[in-house]
Amino acid sequence: MNKTISLDNLPRQVENLLRATWEAHESLVLEHNGKPVAAIVPMDEYRKLHPDEDENAFAYELPAHVLEAYHRLLDKKFSTGLTAEEEVALSELDRQLDEVEAAQPLIQSMQKRAAVRDENWGQRFEEVMAKLRELRELV
Repeated sequence: MNKTISLDNLPRQVENLLRATWEAHESLVLEHNGKPVAAIVPMDEYRKLHPDEDENAFAYELPAHVLEAYHRLLDKKFSTGLTAEEEVALSELDRQLDEVEAAQPLIQSMQKRAAVRDENWGQRFEEVMAKLRELRELV
C-alpha cells in the first residue's frame, strides 16, 4: 500500500511513516504543492530497483528443482542404473554443484557484507529517528 504525504506534514509524522515503510513494507510518496516529488520505499524494493554487486553473488545458488533432479538421478543410479542420457544429465548437474561449492566462500563473504550493511543501515535509521524527534520537539 502506498501512502502520500505533503512535505509540510512530514516533520510531524516522519517517525511513524518511516517505521511503516521499514516494518510494514509500505511505500511513501512525498508531495510538494500537491505534486509527487519523491518516494520512500522498503529496502527490498530499493534493492530490486538498484541491484548492487553483492546481490549478483547469490546467482550461484541452485534452484530447488535442480537439486531435486540431481538427487533423483543419484538415487536411480544406485538403485536401477542410468541410461546414457541420464548419465550426461547427472554429470552436468554434478558440474553445477561443483561450481556452487567453489562459490560458497564468495557467497558467504557477500552475505556477511550484506548483513553488516543492513545492521549499519538500522543503526543509521535509529540515529536519524533520534534527530527527527529532537527536531519535532523544537517545532
